[in-house]
Amino acid sequence: MELIEDACDPGIFGQQFFYSYGTDITLTQQRFTAVQEDPAAAKKPQWARADKRFFWNKYLTQPLIDAGGLDSFVLPMMLGSIGELRPLQFQTPDKHYGASITLIARRSTQRIGTRHWRRGADSQGYVANFVESEQVVVLEDKQGNLATSSFVQVRGSIPLLWSQIPNIKYKPPTRIAPPSASHPAFDHHFKQLLETYQDVVAVNLVNQHGSEGILAKAFQEEAQRFGESSSGLRLVAFDFHKQCGASNYKNLSRLWDSLKEDFERHGFYQSGSLPGDNNRQRGVVRVNCIDCLDRTNVVQGLLGRKHLEYVLDRAGLLDATDILALPNTFPQVERKFKWLWADHGDDISRQYAGTGALKSGFTRTGKRTYWGILDDGVKSAVRYYVNNFSDGRKQDASDLVTGNYALSKDGPPAFQKVPSIWLPVILALNLMVWAWFNFIYMVLGRIDGNIFVSITKHIMLPILLAISVMAAVGKYGNMFINRPQLRPDLSQTWK
Repeated sequence: MELIEDACDPGIFGQQFFYSYGTDITLTQQRFTAVQEDPAAAKKPQWARADKRFFWNKYLTQPLIDAGGLDSFVLPMMLGSIGELRPLQFQTPDKHYGASITLIARRSTQRIGTRHWRRGADSQGYVANFVESEQVVVLEDKQGNLATSSFVQVRGSIPLLWSQIPNIKYKPPTRIAPPSASHPAFDHHFKQLLETYQDVVAVNLVNQHGSEGILAKAFQEEAQRFGESSSGLRLVAFDFHKQCGASNYKNLSRLWDSLKEDFERHGFYQSGSLPGDNNRQRGVVRVNCIDCLDRTNVVQGLLGRKHLEYVLDRAGLLDATDILALPNTFPQVERKFKWLWADHGDDISRQYAGTGALKSGFTRTGKRTYWGILDDGVKSAVRYYVNNFSDGRKQDASDLVTGNYALSKDGPPAFQKVPSIWLPVILALNLMVWAWFNFIYMVLGRIDGNIFVSITKHIMLPILLAISVMAAVGKYGNMFINRPQLRPDLSQTWK
């Protein structure tokens, strides 16, 4: 019960659950409309209409479903994020609209987990950190006529069999399964996406060199192989760090240039009083980096901004081809919009990595500052600690709630206690403090005797002991790692 409580406690794991009595919260606007237009589907209970990928409490409510006649007690819950800007005003000399912008993140229950304990895909093609993001823009004119538009994009780990098991190092080694082992997982993943979204443009933001480069090359080769027998997938490789560096984010315009045609071809859902026909979105952009957090947030925020600009263009409020139209025409809305996307990225990041997103300073302000870089450094240090020394329990909690681990009559296995990393660290720090105070006493002349002996005994010895302690931690660090104990086999799904 403690694990279940922890899994649902936002103060412990940053989880945010949402439910609704009035609508199907797991469905996009487009899918919800399709359900309402189908009399048979509309008559089903809410749990039966829900998108099973985002039905977070399905395993827990399965006994009620199996019992029958208890549909009103089964309310689908979604894990993710919901943010909203309301009320907004878009006004020009000849146009006036009230508006709201809602941003929704739906986290998949499939291959659910934490940053280093769930990477890549499993044998069924489900990938880690898969999140569907939907941006809903509602406009209302002076006559009360409503227009609704939604734009959907997804993120998810590189769909290959690969892992990065924590080993106390800042960057754990990347292990990749042989290509033949990844073929079925890759095919299953993109066939599922194509069945759901019709067309897929996969944007890969990882480095094209080093360990990330190995993954990038493998991704490219799998996409080429997939394209030889199937259609509907296009892979766009954009080395984010090389192109944008620490602060040159203007180069994101190069990525937009390569995606603009796909964006316009896919379109977005639209209903109501805007000019043009009511549309359906006929494709999706799938964005990934290594974690599918920081770089991914920046690019998805860019695409969300383009959707907003296109909607306002259709309403006659601005020219979407002018890259400065939004900040120049509606600067207050643009500022709020950046914060909306930054909060969205932070929520997704806390659930997967334990901290807010890196590069969120740019998402909020449009500028890369020294304070933003410093903030990223602090978050990176916190992530290192959380991912190595506390995520195992979080992973167990997620596996228990979603049914990856099924309780037997004998109960769960006995959990092994992990020695605390703080004991050797505190010992080493105390030794260093001791050496420092001895140095101060020596400078003040309060330590008598031979100076060489005094330096060796009172300064060098505690320093060497501190170094030895930390060297031992580095060598035997695996014993301090907080590992998942219910389903450790899911961290690396191949032999």
